Amino acid sequence: MLTEVLQLDVFRFFLVLSRLGSAMMLLPGIGGHLVSMRIRLWLTVCVSFLMLPLLGVHFAAVPKDLAGMVLIVFGEIVIGLFIGTIVTFIMSVLSLAGSMIGYQVGLTNAFSFDPIAQQQSQLLTGFLTNIALLAIFATDLHHLMFQAIIESYALFPPGRTLPWGDFTETLSHLVTETFRVGLQFSAPLVVFGLLFYTGLGLLSRLVPQLQIFFIAQPVQILVGVWMFMMAMPMIISLFLRFFEDGLTPYLIPR
Repeated sequence: MLTEVLQLDVFRFFLVLSRLGSAMMLLPGIGGHLVSMRIRLWLTVCVSFLMLPLLGVHFAAVPKDLAGMVLIVFGEIVIGLFIGTIVTFIMSVLSLAGSMIGYQVGLTNAFSFDPIAQQQSQLLTGFLTNIALLAIFATDLHHLMFQAIIESYALFPPGRTLPWGDFTETLSHLVTETFRVGLQFSAPLVVFGLLFYTGLGLLSRLVPQLQIFFIAQPVQILVGVWMFMMAMPMIISLFLRFFEDGLTPYLIPR
């Protein structure tokens, strides 16, 4: 009897670990390479161990064959990757907005490390993503990521058939929404860039002997960075709302 109970708990623990681990691998600020792999592993194991008593009611009986066990574990990994991908797409709106702003300001050749993309990116993109990541942890919205993973068991019970069509439709809709919101975030700087380059083009036609683009570069950077700093509080505030709205569908209605 004790052996069966231990085997059942170990199997359930690995199911919880599969979904949590695959999701936390993609979460911003937690699954990044700047966090030690050992710390990430221990955090995932500890959270899975704490959540096991609460999530045990969602699990069905242990399959009698190895193929059934592998299929359930595979489904848990896919669901965890789906939730992690949702968070990654939500965070990518800042990369899109930062890239558009960088082109308008003229700082496309300045690079810094982006904790979301895990690579070198434009200076304003890295700055914007770092500020947004700090705002997420400062406002306790990182709890919402863990809550979405835990409460996803009510939406996607273990052992059920995976809704591949819904997954594809959700991700495609989120990509469209991410592009739209990123364009809205960068709209003030995009308008500034269009007006600024239009004025420079007219001025270069009027005074062709003057190296207008060389002279206007410092002005473009100065005015663009000033507008970016003025718009950044609004961008971060709207992003936090977009982040919360993007994870709310995966929470249990209250």
